[in-house]
Amino acid sequence: MRAKWWGATTLSVVALAWGGAGYLITKPVDFHDYRVAAVSSAETAHDALTTAGLVAEAELKGQVMGPYAESSFDDARKALAGGAKKFTGVEPPDERCERMHDELAPLLQQADAVLARIPDEPHAGDDVSDALERFVEQHT
Repeated sequence: MRAKWWGATTLSVVALAWGGAGYLITKPVDFHDYRVAAVSSAETAHDALTTAGLVAEAELKGQVMGPYAESSFDDARKALAGGAKKFTGVEPPDERCERMHDELAPLLQQADAVLARIPDEPHAGDDVSDALERFVEQHT
């Protein structure tokens, strides 16, 4: 009798966990989820621009070697692309999120465009980086 009780309890717990995981994976995106994705993408873009600017400045001063700088620029490009992909992979569920999308999408495009100039102009991304930082502060 005891074995049946343990078996039934175990089966119930597994079914509940499986159902909960299924819900979490398939639940629709809400404002909070979208805001988290947008802020995360903005932080990633800000960090990529800031890091690339610091490395470019150090490279121009001769404080870092070319291969290190190139690797850092490549990492910044990959981080920015990953953040943008995460952001564009989530559909805005409501009007508030659409406004947030309309605010952040151009900043991510500007960040992508300016990142290519940073190796020669270390401060080229400062304005976009500041705008991204304001976006993060406004939405957290």
